[in-house]
Amino acid sequence: MALRADDPAGFARAMFEAELAAWRAAEGRPGPTVFDRGFPDIVGFLRLEDLPVPEDIDRVCRELRYDGPVFRAPPWQAIYRPDEERIQDWEAALASDAAVTAAWRDYGYESVDLPLVSAEERVDFVLECLQAANLRW
Repeated sequence: MALRADDPAGFARAMFEAELAAWRAAEGRPGPTVFDRGFPDIVGFLRLEDLPVPEDIDRVCRELRYDGPVFRAPPWQAIYRPDEERIQDWEAALASDAAVTAAWRDYGYESVDLPLVSAEERVDFVLECLQAANLRW
């Protein structure tokens, strides 16, 4: 988190390298892969920080495409608590969500909002969506 505060562009580059490694690790693996984050998240972060989007990140967002549903966990004030990883206050979290959601949309994705329900119910919702998209585990 210190890198995020001290060097947002470096933080974005580190996020990009981690996402690219995760993408490459999933290539050729049978069955669906669920990613916790994606390349457009990085673009959303850069925009939020008012930083330019490097050409290689933009190119990867356009060329390495995700299949299946893109799930969005909308901000949920009742359970939101800042901690060592989640350093934003509520207003900053809302702005971050808006920037990331817009980036996904700008790259041609439609997101599916997770319902504001228990973790178990969210799992059921995700599995139902994957089944509807003919993605099976």
